[in-house]
Amino acid sequence: MFTIEMLPADEGDALWIEYGVNPVRYVLIDCGRKLAYREVVARIAASNLRLELLVLTHVDADHITGAVPLLQDARFGADRVKDVWFNGWYHLNDLPWDHPDRAPGVLDARQGEFFGALLRDRGYSWNGAFRRTPVVVPDQGPLPRIELDGGMVLTLLGPTTEKLRDMRRRWEADLGAAAAEKRIDPGDYERALEILGSDKRSGPDVLAHREPGPIVIPDLLEIPFQPDASEPNGSSISFLAEFDGKAALFVGDAHAPQVEASIRRLLAERREAYLTLDALKLSHHASARNTSVSLLRLLECPRYLVSTNGTRHGHPDPEALARVVDAADEGVELHFNYSTDRTLPWDDPLLRRDYGLRCIYPAAGAGLKVPL
Repeated sequence: MFTIEMLPADEGDALWIEYGVNPVRYVLIDCGRKLAYREVVARIAASNLRLELLVLTHVDADHITGAVPLLQDARFGADRVKDVWFNGWYHLNDLPWDHPDRAPGVLDARQGEFFGALLRDRGYSWNGAFRRTPVVVPDQGPLPRIELDGGMVLTLLGPTTEKLRDMRRRWEADLGAAAAEKRIDPGDYERALEILGSDKRSGPDVLAHREPGPIVIPDLLEIPFQPDASEPNGSSISFLAEFDGKAALFVGDAHAPQVEASIRRLLAERREAYLTLDALKLSHHASARNTSVSLLRLLECPRYLVSTNGTRHGHPDPEALARVVDAADEGVELHFNYSTDRTLPWDDPLLRRDYGLRCIYPAAGAGLKVPL
């Protein structure tokens, strides 16, 4: 068994992975906002289960806001997760998180400092698979390959050292912009815990609108691709997950050119022309700036997953979905974890007829589980 469940996470990501039988094992990728946190902690408490891995891909609020209260909740704890992958301030400086000296250097870098301070203070295994050093793709050599208990294999595709350097500058700028009484120096775990103690929003416990009109894929394909340049998105941890002959690609909000470069490295290692997948969680909630035609042409994939309710940024972008539908040699499935006026128009009889498109939506108020 290998399933991916996109939990209701508002405009963010909270991906609940299950694999194996007797026992079933669990991986959580990001934790959205507090809506997702409450669902995650309730599941863990009800079943007394343990995560094989928690991945916090990057520090954008719609990925990390629910993770900070999760680490503080008495129903969770270091005994409920074997390892946490997260690149904090020290990792942006190519140092282990427990380096004895302060690293040189001040979305939400504050949340990143909170998360790192909690991992250290409460004894979580932090980047254990990488010996506490950065989760990063080396500039040369084979891509890192990690096997979890139960046989799931993760091949790291990002971030690169260049993307972490970019994020270091952004991290300093974000922290330096805070008022003096709320300021945290980079990597100052004690100060982060002090500020967190008074931040009630981080304690444990209208949908977007598109312009009316039909979806015309040829017209959408004429819109040029303009790549994302956001430093937090570029620092996303991304990886290929393989289990029992099935494969899924999880890319956070990663930049398309960087993911494409890593996939080309992987294909060269495997001496293959295409990466065969069973599912791809589209980057940055199917933003037009994070899904390129050149990336899609490297993939053979029948299912594409979109995690967002469309608030704040109006995702998914129709240009991104048009590229997905057009790139498929045969019919393709779009899996949405919310039914909105950005997603429902894709369930159109003409698109089903002309492109073999199939759209899958959740029941009201529920997430969407995708079996592979």
